[in-house]
This record gives sequence, structure tokens and C-alpha cells, in this order.
Amino acid sequence: MAVSTMQSSRALTGNGDRFYTFVRWVVLGLLLVLNLRLTQHQVLPPMASRFALAWWGYVLFAVLMTGISLLPSANVIMPWAFVGDLVFLALIGLYSGEPPWLIYPLFVLPTLWAALRRDPRGALLCGLLSAGLFVGMALAAYRFDANQLSEEVIFGSVLNVLTLVFVAWVTSVLAARWSETNRSQVLQAQQHVDAARSDAEAYRDRMRGLYEVAMRLGTTMNFASVLDAMVHEAQQLVKGSASLVLLPTGQPDELYVAAGRGLMSGDLNRRVTINPNGILGTTFASGTPRVVDNPTLSPAMQAIQTLQTASSACCVPLSARRRNYGLLIVTTTRSTPFSSEELEMVTALANYAIIAMLNAQLVTEVSEERAKLIDKEEQVRQQLARDLHDGPAQSVAAITMNIEFVKRLLERDPARVEQELTKLGELARRTTYDIRTLLFELRPLSLDSQGLLTTLREYADRFKDSPTKVLIEEQVGDIRLDNKRESTVFNIIQEATNNAMKHAKAQHIWIRLQRQGDELMATVQDDGKGFDLQSVRENYNQRGSFGLLNIEERARMVGGSAELTSAPGAGTTVRVIVPIEA
Repeated sequence: MAVSTMQSSRALTGNGDRFYTFVRWVVLGLLLVLNLRLTQHQVLPPMASRFALAWWGYVLFAVLMTGISLLPSANVIMPWAFVGDLVFLALIGLYSGEPPWLIYPLFVLPTLWAALRRDPRGALLCGLLSAGLFVGMALAAYRFDANQLSEEVIFGSVLNVLTLVFVAWVTSVLAARWSETNRSQVLQAQQHVDAARSDAEAYRDRMRGLYEVAMRLGTTMNFASVLDAMVHEAQQLVKGSASLVLLPTGQPDELYVAAGRGLMSGDLNRRVTINPNGILGTTFASGTPRVVDNPTLSPAMQAIQTLQTASSACCVPLSARRRNYGLLIVTTTRSTPFSSEELEMVTALANYAIIAMLNAQLVTEVSEERAKLIDKEEQVRQQLARDLHDGPAQSVAAITMNIEFVKRLLERDPARVEQELTKLGELARRTTYDIRTLLFELRPLSLDSQGLLTTLREYADRFKDSPTKVLIEEQVGDIRLDNKRESTVFNIIQEATNNAMKHAKAQHIWIRLQRQGDELMATVQDDGKGFDLQSVRENYNQRGSFGLLNIEERARMVGGSAELTSAPGAGTTVRVIVPIEA
């Protein structure tokens, strides 16, 4: 910055020297006009006067100074060029024969120029030098004759001398202040430029950092890794003392510390209860980021040891699709609180992180669903194998054995053949019925051609001889869903009915269909022994069985929802709601 200021000063000085060179030629032109109009001296050869010699000497001096002003080293010589101007002006005034006051204004120009280039003390000396030459010229012009030195002349000369000295000094003082002001303004402008450049570079670095964070989070498909990367990058982004993520536990108004950096011992997995009207509660509910200047004022934040030493905290909700998934908190122990710009940076990071969290969660859910589907397919295969082995396979084996038995009877006791053939026909018909029932349960053909309601009636008719009565109640009229939803609803009703028959020991099972606006509600209710639903949910992973809980997953796959209610001795109710239109 100092180098640029010096270069600017040199450039201004060089331009000023060239301007004064132009002014010098203007002065020569004025002197020539003055000579032609008043004294009428001869200035062209042959030169017969001292005035002409002085004037031509000044011309040669002006030519020399003009050439020097174009040289790079002109700054060394040009500050002293005013001395030559004053000397030649004094000689021209002396030999012009005109009163000294007529030449006096021309003395002011080089004096002012010399004063502009010097400090007040140097300008004062230049003024004294100019005044001395003017006084010497005036005395020589009056031939040192005391009779010509009237009071008016003396008073005027003294006034001229004082004016030269005073003007030189005042000009230098004003120029110094003007230069100082300009220098200060240039310095401030340079500081503003440096600050703007620094801010631009800092913003560029922050944007590059956020971009790198977004890329790193976007390529992380593990939920725990996303949380760890988020708290690490958030702490580094604003130079925080600690950072942590709070996620819901599933209980009302309760969060837990899922991940963090700079945490105190025991804070990880710590559960805290938030007040819906408190700092964390309102921030979480509103989805609006905020800076908390004193985190210890919040009881929920005070419950976390890491936040007890913080002087300021950025609280940013992890929100997406109008839903809040948790809170990102970054703390600092410095005396100055987080700025709005730092809050915006943490918010931008949180926006990248929540997308990465949802992606990782989605990948995890897809992987789990895939594993469940594979497991379910294997279970279906095993169930189908058991059903075929225990039913049709045994019946076909019995038919084969009876055929062999009938062959022997034809030789030994032909009278019994007709009786055995009758039994064989009944066994074949029962086997055919079992196979058709098995095929119906796998995929009823009537579901595609006649719809859900007709298929359910055919399904219920198959239990007319069963101890458990299956009753159909419907208020839907002629309603059809697409194949995928009808198949899903039928499978859910079928599974709920089979479970009620196998496990509930119910006497009645009611299958109800009801239309509610643009949705279809299917309900399967039994009067069996029921079960502890909460216990089943808690042991779901250890049981390794889908059972009734698989109904919820099937309903979600077609955009619907499922609800299971049961209690020991109170029966079981399965309710499924799916949209009618896709």
C-alpha cells in the first residue's frame, strides 16, 4: 500500500512539473506581449537591448526545463527550477524600464509553485528568496535613488514583499493539509479495498468449504457417518468449541445427544426433556435457526454438561419437507457471540446434512426392506413347501397307494373295487379342492377379473364349514382399485384372517370394507383371546417373524397406513386405509 501511494505521489508530481512548464511558456508569451505593447523593445535579431538578451535567456531556460521535465530523473532538478524563473523575471523586470509592480504578479507564480513542493519552513525560505530578488530588482530599477522612493512606493514594496512571504507560507500549510487529507483518504480507500478483498476471499473460502462438505456428506450413505461428519464440519466451519446433534427419542418432548464433537464425558446419548415454550422447544417446533447468547438460561441446554461452559450457541433445526428431524447445536466459549453470518453458514451446512441424513436413512430402509423381502420370500417358499407336503403331496401319495390297492382287488376281490373307487374319487376331489385353495391363497384369479369384494366373498365361502365364522360387511358399492393395491389389501386381510384362525381361537371374524372420501378402509376384527401388542413390538427383532407387524410395512408400500389394536382377552382389530386413486 505504501509503494502504491508513493507511485501515485510521483505520478502527480510529474504531471505538475509538466503543467508548470506549460505555465512558464505562457509567462514568456505575456512578457513578449507586454514588451511589444508598452516598451517596444527589439527582441528579434539584431538584438540591441539587455531586455532582449534576458528574454531570450529565459526562452533557452524554458526549453532546457521542458526537456528535463520529460526525463525520469526530473524530480531531482525540477524543485529548484523556480530559482531560475525568479532570476530571469528579475532581469527582465530590471531591463524592461517598467515599474516593478507591473512585473510583480509574475513573481507570484514560481513562488507558489515552490511553496507547493515544500514544507512550511522551506516555503517560507522560498518566499524570502522571491521577496529578496523582487526588492533587489525594485531598488536597481529606481537606481537606488532615494528621491524616487516615495512613501507610496516604499509601502507598496513592503506590502508586496510581505505578500510573497505570507502567500508562500500559507500555500505550503494548506497544501500540506490537503495532501494529508488526500493521503488519509487514499489510505482509507485502500483499507476498504483490502477489507473488501479479504471479505471476498473469506467468502470464497467458506463457499469452497461448504461445497466440499456437501460433496463429502453427499457421498456418505451411512447414517452414523453422516452425523459424525456433520458435527465435525460444523465445529470447524465457525471455529466452535463443541458441536452436537439432538434427535427425538420417540417419547413426547424428549431428545437425546446422537453425536457430537468436544463433548464432556457422559453427554453422548444423554436424554433431555424440552419445554415446548422454551428455547429448544420453540426452535425445534418453528424450524427457525437462532443464536442463543447464554445457553445456561435454558434448563434443557443446562442439562447437557458441554453447554454449561458455552457463552454462545447456534441452534439450527434439521428440517425437511415441513418436518423437523432434530437440532444441530454449535457452541463457543469466546467473549463475542456468534454473528448472523456464522449462523447462516451453520444453517447452510445443516441443510446439506439433513439431505444426506435422509439419503442415508433411505438407503438403510431400502436395504432393510430388501432383506425383509428376501426373508419373506424364503418364508413363503418354506410355507408353500410345507403346505404342499402336508396337503396335496400326501393326498397324491394316498391316491397312488389306493390305485395299487385297487389293482390287487381286481384279482383277489372284484366285489370291493367299486367301493374303493368311490373312496378314491372322493380323495381325488378333496385333493383338487386343496390345490385350488392353495392357488387361491397365493393369487386368486378372480381378483383381476371381478375385483376385491367378489374375491373376499369367495374367500369367506371357503370357511363356511369351519368352526370360525367369517363374515363380510361392506359399504363400498362397485369400487375398484388398481391391481397392486387390491392385491395388497387382499393379502393383508388374508394374513390377518389366517392369524386369527391359527392363534386367536376366535368364534367370529368380521371383514368390513368402508369408503371414506378418497380412501378405502378395510377392517379385520375377531373375538379371540388377543395378545400384548407392545410386548410383540419390543421382541420383534428377536422373534425373526413378520406376522401381524408385516401388515404395516405392506400398507406403507402402497401409500396407505395400518393400525393394530389388541389386548389379552379383548380380541384383535386390524385396520388398513389406502387411497382409492394412485
